[in-house]
Amino acid sequence: MKPLRRGQGDQYLHRASQAYRAAVHRKIRAFHLHVQLGCFAQGLLQHLALNHTAQAWHCFRSWLRTMNPALPPSELVVSMALRQTLPEFFASAHIDPDLKKIRDSNADSAIGLHTEAWAA
Repeated sequence: MKPLRRGQGDQYLHRASQAYRAAVHRKIRAFHLHVQLGCFAQGLLQHLALNHTAQAWHCFRSWLRTMNPALPPSELVVSMALRQTLPEFFASAHIDPDLKKIRDSNADSAIGLHTEAWAA
């Protein structure tokens, strides 16, 4: 897309080429998908916080000054709990074979997530 400076006004897409219009539509679609994915992830974190409170607090392996396990955790607590238990989830022997293929093909040796170490 052509870079626009502040105050230059609108673009007139009806005067642009078909390829340029397609690129603009592609970019807008990418923005929409990004926002929708963020909303989906936020909703999933809220669902886990409200409906799986005890499990979220159990998997949260850190400390908060205002931590109250009697109340539902925040999205931050749930996301940290998910991040901390992800290696254990992938290490479990009861994982779907399709997920095993994805895990094995995307294992990054730089961060030490070797499948041999997970199997232990």
